[in-house]
Amino acid sequence: MVILNPPPFGEAFRYFSMYDKTIFPLFSILNRGKKSISLNLREQQAQEIFKNLVIKSDIIVENFVKGTMERWGLGYDVLKELNPRLIYCKISGYGNEGLERYTKKTAFDIIIQAEAAILDTLDLKEGPPKLPVADYSAGHVAAIGISQALYYREKTGKGQFLDISMHDIMFAINMRAQAREFMPMAKKLDLGVKFLPIYNQYHTKDGLIVMTTLTERQFKRLCENILQKPELVKDPRFSNPIKRFNYVDLLDDIIEKWTKSYTSKEAIKLLEAERIPCGESLSMYEVYNHPNLRARGMLCDQFDFSEYNVEKATIPNRLIRFSETPGEVLAPGPTFGQHNEKIYCDLLKYPKEKLKEWKKLKII
Repeated sequence: MVILNPPPFGEAFRYFSMYDKTIFPLFSILNRGKKSISLNLREQQAQEIFKNLVIKSDIIVENFVKGTMERWGLGYDVLKELNPRLIYCKISGYGNEGLERYTKKTAFDIIIQAEAAILDTLDLKEGPPKLPVADYSAGHVAAIGISQALYYREKTGKGQFLDISMHDIMFAINMRAQAREFMPMAKKLDLGVKFLPIYNQYHTKDGLIVMTTLTERQFKRLCENILQKPELVKDPRFSNPIKRFNYVDLLDDIIEKWTKSYTSKEAIKLLEAERIPCGESLSMYEVYNHPNLRARGMLCDQFDFSEYNVEKATIPNRLIRFSETPGEVLAPGPTFGQHNEKIYCDLLKYPKEKLKEWKKLKII
């Protein structure tokens, strides 16, 4: 797979790391286990090198502004002639097809979250988003699409072009915004704050826990066995989930009076005994101590980042566990152009002298 990482995002990491080496572990979180080559696609000779790489590749993923690859003579129509089995995945802010005003617009995570009403839905009235959910979601959807395309190619021998819009994805996951269109209750409630009854964070003696009761059996067990208030089950205000929508705050007050009587661990132990879905609401500092993440080997802290002035940095392990091909993260993120020789000389069979020549010509 070839992933093209154009400026300014790729360049941002490169230049930030020049002034502050401690940013490199963050780069590793996003690029763990990958190989890096440098190639200036604006140069005609580099474009020919890239075509040779395409011939040996199964997949290309790129997120340039629409028309950029075509301007360089490297659009899908050209590349599929070189490799009919090629799967070409284009990720962009607003998609490759659509209104030109948007398809040719440079877009980043914050812009897409805003234009898909994610910021409003999450009640972020000011400031930037706290997580790049648009970027991450686009990558995950791309991986699913590529897998489907690979399966189709296995059956037909044909590659294809994948058009992935970050804006499409963010709209699709914004269920709260969609619910406002057709659910009377959704129109009434402030979806930016609370959506479901008993679907919230609750204070304890020493922190926060989360819990929910989405089934009637769970609600009954909570009232009778946990809160010791069986009368709530028969209370006409709470007799079914729809009626409970109208008394979200009242139910939360009742529950929090109970949770504040216990520590987080004590409350969770009691809730789990009654099979009430719950968990601790951890801080960014506490999550690294989650026992199940460590038990699953999700916390990669074995890499030496000392040359980047970082004593310790934990990066995520693989996200999917395959029974036959389990895989593992063998290396942190690569430095810029770290694998030029391995790819150009070992894979594409260019002589090493060429690399020196290309560097002088600023091709790599």
